[in-house]
Amino acid sequence: MTTDPDLAALYQRGLRDLAAKVRSDKRLVPADISVTRTSRTCGSLVTLDIRRKADVITALGWRTRACTLGMAATAVVVQQAIGRKFSELVEIGHLIRRLLSGEDIIFPEPWRELEMFAAARGFPTRHSSILLPFEIIAEAGNEASAQGTSPSRDPIA
Repeated sequence: MTTDPDLAALYQRGLRDLAAKVRSDKRLVPADISVTRTSRTCGSLVTLDIRRKADVITALGWRTRACTLGMAATAVVVQQAIGRKFSELVEIGHLIRRLLSGEDIIFPEPWRELEMFAAARGFPTRHSSILLPFEIIAEAGNEASAQGTSPSRDPIA
């Protein structure tokens, strides 16, 4: 059973502030890859639009119709993904999954903000929303690998 202090720890101010950063959509058109995922548990929906150069993310857009937790996780990805390889973000996704399952995880810089999601361990119905942006990045990375080393369209100068 969850208590009011559990909910207060989960929906701390830092988490709400992060979520506010992606409340308004910022689509990226044209994108090399666009992936949308919906949580079957809670109905949260996140779309990420990605431009890339080989396996490095060069630009990111988003559309969120998610709970505060899903928006906060998306905000962290949006803030940190530019200039990083898909594989790094996939590894961070594995770490957040382990954190939510109960392991004590210390995230590498600049991903330390994700440690706040430890408060969600007792709310398993919220885990799928938190994981959405990481699942999207994993799918996009697979799609990028299938496309090859260059995006399918000419890059914008």
